[in-house]
Amino acid sequence: MDFAALILALVLYYIRPQEWMLPIQPLKPMTLVMALAVIAVIARTGLSWRQLFKTPHDWLILTYCVWMVVTSPDRGQTFGEVYPLLIFYLVAVQALTNVKRMRQFLVVWTLMIFTIAAAGVLSPYGFDPTGAEGVTNYFRGRLALGTSIFNNPNSYGHSVVPAVLMIYFLFFWKRPVFVRIGSLPLFAVPLYCIYLTLSKGAFLSGFVTAVAALTFGRPKITQILILVFAMTSGWAAIQTLPRMNEIKKSKTDEAIQGRIHAFAYGFDTFQKSYIGMGKGTFVKNIRADTGRGKAPHSSYVQIGGELGKVGFFLFLAILYCSLKTLVTSKARDEDEERIRRILFTIIISYIISSWMVDFAYRVAFFFCIGAIAAYHRLLLQQEPSEEVNEKENKLAPVPALTISGLEPVPVAAVPTLVSKMTTNRGWRSSIVSKDESVSESAEEKPTAGIEWSRLTWIDLGLMIAIYWVMVKVWHLAIQRM
Repeated sequence: MDFAALILALVLYYIRPQEWMLPIQPLKPMTLVMALAVIAVIARTGLSWRQLFKTPHDWLILTYCVWMVVTSPDRGQTFGEVYPLLIFYLVAVQALTNVKRMRQFLVVWTLMIFTIAAAGVLSPYGFDPTGAEGVTNYFRGRLALGTSIFNNPNSYGHSVVPAVLMIYFLFFWKRPVFVRIGSLPLFAVPLYCIYLTLSKGAFLSGFVTAVAALTFGRPKITQILILVFAMTSGWAAIQTLPRMNEIKKSKTDEAIQGRIHAFAYGFDTFQKSYIGMGKGTFVKNIRADTGRGKAPHSSYVQIGGELGKVGFFLFLAILYCSLKTLVTSKARDEDEERIRRILFTIIISYIISSWMVDFAYRVAFFFCIGAIAAYHRLLLQQEPSEEVNEKENKLAPVPALTISGLEPVPVAAVPTLVSKMTTNRGWRSSIVSKDESVSESAEEKPTAGIEWSRLTWIDLGLMIAIYWVMVKVWHLAIQRM
């Protein structure tokens, strides 16, 4: 039930049928899924704190949500906005309990982004259930959908960016040749969709995300070659995309200067307050103080302005923990490594895009962190996936081994027998002969999984350093743009 609730929530978040299918609006499908999610969490955990909060990700998300509520000028309304985010995070953590579920979840996530990309691409050809054509015309030909969170070309483009690399790792990376060839047409849909949004930010985010994801986990030489290619031919290709030349005219570009106005206002508010203006008050306050109602156009600006220095630090701490999990973990099989790379793609895309769009409180962020926290728990179990167990249990046929005074022992039983004798009597029999090398090679395998479940003082120091760097980048953006 918990996994079903998670998948339904993911589908409803992206497709949003309640916004363009009038008959189902009275049913309030998202509310029903929320209720199912709450029941699922209670059924699985019994509301046990030890089960709900095991990793640093869990405690940071809880603290972050509590901070959003207690610093809000309208705590009742903010609580109503925040508790669904926490519930969806908890459902992701509790539902993604094994590799199979994690893989299925990421496949559905990829499919949902692919679906919204296809909906936009097909809208000029008569398939337009969301009313994308009218929104696209409003933005002078820049593609967008007619749903509440994708009705802007920038947010739409940035939301589609991760799909390209997710498709790559799901259907191309370490797959058979025929699967790779069959997957090639899939790349065309999200790439063309991003192109049609004409979003400079989405182009930049896609470029940086691709470079980061393709170098992640590769040998040093390969990383260097990818970086050299990206900074030469890759960057030259990016410059040829539509509207990219406007970046060079940032001082005179009205849209960019509007963003800088929001950046400067947010930075000034951030510097003056540890608690911020309160969640969801940025636009109202900037209009009241400056006479210009501008959106923050950045998750960092929005969180820094609305939640203050403490909220900004908590947000960065969540990102740090997520990256630490993915960077320090060692996958035990190919499936776990595939999951690790896809999660890295999603979080990196979010980190980069958050400088250019305000995705601060999106459900997708909590899904992402929840999936990473679930992956962390999975690796802490130190148990190989079901597929690995099956492979290890299937040994090649070997003549039966004979033990003096006993009947011939099938080779499949030897590992179990040796284990029992070693555990119960503290000694090893001389029955292991040809299989000795197999046992030793298994013992020499490097440990996999993850080796930390708490943050240290070193982590705190690194988080403070990241906080300082991000503040400097924020200030530098205001000065240079």
